[in-house]
Amino acid sequence: MTVSFRLPNSARPFFAALTSLTVVASLGLIGLFALPSTAEAGLEKNRKIGWGPRSSKAAAKLVTRSKWEPRPENRASNRRVPAWKKVRAWRKRSEMPYARYVDGRFKGTTDEIIQWAAHKWGINTNIMRAVATVESWWKMSTLGDNGDSVGLFQVRRPYHCWGKCKIMRYFTAFNADYYGGIIRSYFDGRQTWLRRETDNGKPYRAGDLWGSLGAWYSGRWWGPPSRPIEPYLDMVKHRRAERTWLQPYFVGQ
Repeated sequence: MTVSFRLPNSARPFFAALTSLTVVASLGLIGLFALPSTAEAGLEKNRKIGWGPRSSKAAAKLVTRSKWEPRPENRASNRRVPAWKKVRAWRKRSEMPYARYVDGRFKGTTDEIIQWAAHKWGINTNIMRAVATVESWWKMSTLGDNGDSVGLFQVRRPYHCWGKCKIMRYFTAFNADYYGGIIRSYFDGRQTWLRRETDNGKPYRAGDLWGSLGAWYSGRWWGPPSRPIEPYLDMVKHRRAERTWLQPYFVGQ
């Protein structure tokens, strides 16, 4: 037996409006998740010891462009490129082995900048995204360590910049470029001073990416015991596995 049901005329406008709202809401959700999905294309992989780096221009050509921007408040910093005078002054003082390659010559969304730095330095893109999530939640305005750590990757003075640290604080691409460069220098075995430290957790060696990320956090190689790197690395691994930057609660927060 077939049972038919006919809406009374008075109820039809309500159900028509409800149907329209459902369609709009569904399209909105599709839009929310469709744009970030483009950020998963063209991932960079971890490159071998001594690889690269690519030039800023070559790395830019590998970026997957998208209008997706979970941090619109970064727009001004994302579009700034430091004058060569500032770059040369910073390089003159920096002891980072690859400082001569760091220039911040790129403009884009926050994710495009992270992609660019990953391509330039041969570091897995999602690891770079995960570290930026842990360090700053992708907010360039983030200040840590009582104001000493600044920007997307929390570059800290006086170890990596000086004074007001403007070149790291107001130029997103320079901040990401420097982070990629120093992680690459750890990975390539160029941070030889670590071999002289007595409070490392392990002997310093090239080719250990997780040890390199931990050194950024603690200033030592898998140590010191008073500041273990494992909880920090666990957070990075969790954010990478979860792809936090694509979760609804991340966008706009």
